[in-house]
Amino acid sequence: MTIYFARHGETDWNVQKRIQGTTDIPLNERGIMQARMLADTLKERHMRLDRVYTSPQKRAKETAMIAAEAVEADCVVIDELREMDLGLWEGSNWDIIEEENSEIYRAWRKDKRYVHIPCGENYNELLKRTLAAVQKILAQEAEDVLAVSHSAVIMVLRCYIAGMSFEEMPGGLKLRNAQMVPLQESELREAICRFQIEENLREK
Repeated sequence: MTIYFARHGETDWNVQKRIQGTTDIPLNERGIMQARMLADTLKERHMRLDRVYTSPQKRAKETAMIAAEAVEADCVVIDELREMDLGLWEGSNWDIIEEENSEIYRAWRKDKRYVHIPCGENYNELLKRTLAAVQKILAQEAEDVLAVSHSAVIMVLRCYIAGMSFEEMPGGLKLRNAQMVPLQESELREAICRFQIEENLREK
């Protein structure tokens, strides 16, 4: 079984390079076109999907619904697929955050996994709920599915599977809008098991 993860289509904030996070921005016209192109790709590959899973946020849900309709699949919302909570940095952009070079930003750059973004999440929390979403999907499915989510969600999952440090992100892991990447059941289950072991050791 394969879970095909896809990033949502473009939004106006993507164009403006603003940090979206939990801010619920809809697709723009280009984003809708990208979602339709994703749908066309699914049809061209003759992908048989019973369900398309999605983040509850507008930009992902709109993308997922277009894709699901194209392959006549049900669209199922999983809250844990929502984008990372980027707290007080939402609405700004990474150039400004880096230029300000605050104490918390410097601490976060050194330890992205466990240092919280102000009033937001850290990458470990994001990884934990992303893997919880994967577990839900694996418990329900035996065949390939599509999961539409967000940049940080998919990057943190791919980074962890690859055994990279979170400080190395995004590197070559960042997806374009509406781009799709396959992740195999075996590597996802291995990641879930490894994370559980790490969390148990941290709690001791």
